[in-house]
Amino acid sequence: MPRTEIVSVLAPAGAVPHPSRYSHTDIDGDRLLISTALMPGNVPGIYFRTDPNGSSVPLADLPALIAQLQVIAAASQTEAEGAN
Repeated sequence: MPRTEIVSVLAPAGAVPHPSRYSHTDIDGDRLLISTALMPGNVPGIYFRTDPNGSSVPLADLPALIAQLQVIAAASQTEAEGAN
């Protein structure tokens, strides 16, 4: 008898995949991901994820990180408004 298999791919808890995300790999390979988040009640937020050891961002990269946080925050607000 033929079988049908259905596979669902779910976004990580708290994260809404978005092209505005910021991703970084530090000198020893630890990763940082910052993306939009849509919390309960369609409240916009920012999602942070690192490897278990955490991730370091050089101070020289801080201006770019802060600028991207503003882009992510604006994208999260837009997503929340679209969900209402």
